[in-house]
Amino acid sequence: MDAEGNIIWCKSYIRPKGVVHDAYIHSDGSFIVTGYTDSTTTSMFEPLSPLFQPKLFLMKLNGDGEVEWCRGFDSAPYYWHTPRWSRIVQSFDGNFVVAATLGTPGYNLPLRPLLMKLNTNGDTLWTNTVGPTGYLQNVSDLLVASDGGLLISGGIEGDLPENWTGAQFIYKADSLGRLPCWEAYHSVVTYDLFPNDSDITLTAIDGVTAHLASVSDTTFAPLTIYDSCTLNTGIPSMVRHAPKQPRVRPNPNTGRFTVQFDDPLMADSFYSVYDALGKLLYQQRWPPGEQTEEVDLLRFGTGTYVIRFTSPGGSCYERVVVE
Repeated sequence: MDAEGNIIWCKSYIRPKGVVHDAYIHSDGSFIVTGYTDSTTTSMFEPLSPLFQPKLFLMKLNGDGEVEWCRGFDSAPYYWHTPRWSRIVQSFDGNFVVAATLGTPGYNLPLRPLLMKLNTNGDTLWTNTVGPTGYLQNVSDLLVASDGGLLISGGIEGDLPENWTGAQFIYKADSLGRLPCWEAYHSVVTYDLFPNDSDITLTAIDGVTAHLASVSDTTFAPLTIYDSCTLNTGIPSMVRHAPKQPRVRPNPNTGRFTVQFDDPLMADSFYSVYDALGKLLYQQRWPPGEQTEEVDLLRFGTGTYVIRFTSPGGSCYERVVVE
């Protein structure tokens, strides 16, 4: 619309089901929209239909509403919890960060927040999730902190201290998405989506209707603050420590090398491979009990890469040179 509220254009994109949650508007009039491709909501007590296959989407539109590109993101079997909205912000480096809520497999319940950073073309730079096992958490908002870090807020339900059944949380991640605790790996698959931008007609009606509203003062009890990194979730303490630094042999190498830990991993872990610009190339799960992994980077060519090893308790990094 223009400044007077007159409609300039109106378009529809993702059909038959889709919901918009947030948008970032550029100074040139273009914008990026985020939401889900399936807005179906079902009872949380009934199993999800096999037809429920929502994807988180990110869509770039020019100032005339024409689609420049559109990406879809999936993390099956952890489908997105569509009743909870996704959020998008622009980071200080000009790229974008999206926060969304993963769902519990098979049921319409929230599981944990997911953070994902993308470049201006919609390519994934990194992903990370946060949340202790045994709790249901959902995203409410996402902000960029003054130091370049990221703040996510939302709700959490579970066996909280003093028999609480629910509370609000705030987590802070650094500019690379690293969190102080409860990091968990969920693979994210990217798809190219091809929505149609078809014109639709809306009729503007002048006039308003007034409704009487009442306001009353309410006094609440003081807030009680808990450290969410110390929630008792029954996870053995031995898996809450970051993995020891692995050995990469040989390094430098020709693209094929072996990663080895001194002891077998005690919990589900994964490693992520990044190029010299910080772009995520791929992620791979590392099951409990494994001690070595053969890695092949031949297809990416020569250069310097960073491998991030992540367990439920934290992360460590190793630089690899491919000659």
